[in-house]
Amino acid sequence: YLLTLISSAVDMTFFLTLMARENMAGTIYRQIKQRLMIGELLPGQTLTLRLLSESLGVSQTPVREALLQLVSERALAMTPGKSVQVPVLSREELQELRAVRLNLEVMAVENATPRITKTEIKKLVTLHKEMMRHKLNEDMAGTLAKNYEFHFALYQAANMPHLLAIIEGLWTQTGPSLTFLYRKPFIHLGKEHPHVQLIDALQRHDVKAAVSAIKLDVAGYGAALMERLPE
Repeated sequence: YLLTLISSAVDMTFFLTLMARENMAGTIYRQIKQRLMIGELLPGQTLTLRLLSESLGVSQTPVREALLQLVSERALAMTPGKSVQVPVLSREELQELRAVRLNLEVMAVENATPRITKTEIKKLVTLHKEMMRHKLNEDMAGTLAKNYEFHFALYQAANMPHLLAIIEGLWTQTGPSLTFLYRKPFIHLGKEHPHVQLIDALQRHDVKAAVSAIKLDVAGYGAALMERLPE
C-alpha cells in the first residue's frame, strides 16, 4: 500500500511538472507571438535561446518549445546553422498574405458590424485616438501596438474564435514587415484615417460601409508598404 502511495505521488509530481512546463512554454509562445504581431521583432532578427531565456527569466527548455512551435507555424524560420530567425518575406509572399488577410478580415468585419455593442465601439474610439497620438508623434512602437489592439478588439466582436486565431497567425507572419511602413516620415492616407470611416459605419451597423473601410485600411496601407520595402 505504501509503495502504491509513493508511486502515485511520483506520477502526480511528474504530471504536475509536465503541466507547469507546458504552461510556461505556452506563456512564452504567446509573448513572442505578440511581439511578432506588433513589430517588436524585426525581419532578419536572430533569436537566441540564451538571450530570450535570460530576458524572460526562465530556463531554455520552455523557450525552445515555444520557438519550435512558432517555426512550425511559419512565424519563425530555422536557419542552416540551427538558429531561429524572423523571416524576411519577399514582395510576393507579403502580397499573398495581404490578400488572404483582406478576405478573412472582411469576413470578421461582416460578422462584427451587426452585433458590435456601444461599449465595444467606445473602446475602438479610444484605441484609435491613442494610435493617432502615437502616429502624429511618429512613434512606431506605439502606433503598431495600438493598431493591433484596435483591429483585434474589432475582430473579437465577430464572436468567431477560429477565424480570429487564423487572422492572428497571419498577423504573426506580417507584423515584423510593418516596421518598414512606419519609418519617418509616416504615411497618411487622405485627410482622415480609414479607422474613422470604419467606426462611423460600425455605429450605424452599416456592413457595406464597414467592409469598404477595412478594405481601404488593409489594401491602402499594404500598397504603401510595398513602396517602402527595401530592394
